[in-house]
Amino acid sequence: MKLWSLIVGLLCVSAVVGAELVLPPPPPRAALERSLREALAYMRQAQNEDGSYGARQRRLQTGLAILAFLSHGAMPSQPESPIPAAAAWLLDNTSEDGFLGDSDYPMESNAVAALALAECMGMIDDPVLARRVAQRVEAALDYALNLQDKAVGADYYGGWKPNQKAKANDRRVTAWYLFFLRSMEMRGYEVRQRALDRALDFMEGSQKVPDSGHHFPREDTGGFSYDAAGLPVVSITAAGLAVMSLYERDRNRRALAVDWLARNRPIWYGPNFYYSYYFAARGLTRERLRSGEIAARERAFANRIWELLREHQNPDGSFQIPPGNAENTQEMGKSYATAMAVLVLNAGRDLMPIDATR
Repeated sequence: MKLWSLIVGLLCVSAVVGAELVLPPPPPRAALERSLREALAYMRQAQNEDGSYGARQRRLQTGLAILAFLSHGAMPSQPESPIPAAAAWLLDNTSEDGFLGDSDYPMESNAVAALALAECMGMIDDPVLARRVAQRVEAALDYALNLQDKAVGADYYGGWKPNQKAKANDRRVTAWYLFFLRSMEMRGYEVRQRALDRALDFMEGSQKVPDSGHHFPREDTGGFSYDAAGLPVVSITAAGLAVMSLYERDRNRRALAVDWLARNRPIWYGPNFYYSYYFAARGLTRERLRSGEIAARERAFANRIWELLREHQNPDGSFQIPPGNAENTQEMGKSYATAMAVLVLNAGRDLMPIDATR
């Protein structure tokens, strides 16, 4: 079973009649298959002639596009695959020092692009391109580890900043770097456990858990905030659950995060819609697969994500940007939204190397 099962086979809206829980039939698999097929067709035609994606934040968008195709089982070696040209563009338009990001949101786009290239390793037939990818990813690993905050104090330190001028570390950015480090570990690269623990401790430093020494309302239990003292938000709670599940951290903390997400119904609004529900889908799926349980409220949560995406897919196969997004996201437009929607819907197919059993 995979998130595929979670979204298409086991996801359904729950209703209570008296004391009896009634679960309507799940949405047909054909509908999801058709949605993904049309989205990937749009992604193929949206690729720029030089291999990149988008007009703004092109490195981020190109990395997301590579990940979207890989998440559906597309291989770089397949005829007319868009992945080799996209990977080559990233290599040709970044420096050899290991930085792969855009000028906008440099550290997050760097982590996404590095993850995309790392996930391609071992799949590219062209020996020259394969060697270039491996060399650049190795440089990206060194670059990432050198940038990690080395200070002590899990509430505020141990992660990555959104840019080198920022004073505070960012938990969503840190989640992407932890995904990249996990991908590199899967390929036999050594990542010191101390570096992983420092980053994971930072992620968990803002979770509202009993006996943590922080005071917060009971309804906040399990949620993650941007900083240690803030209010829980979906995007950071989802990112926290995703990395805790990926690295098999404390089971009780993971369960609290699942409960918090299940209490907060997804809505078509907000600047972090796609990131939030990509991380949420990955985290919820891994938890359901690990426990073997599918609770009705988690079914309803995941089914709501599917409903929202289905309602906002355009006739050309692309997806829309929800209201409330920042100008840069609006300008990235349909290619960004479509890549992210594909990643959300494929989050549990287990077709990427990072999804292999630890």
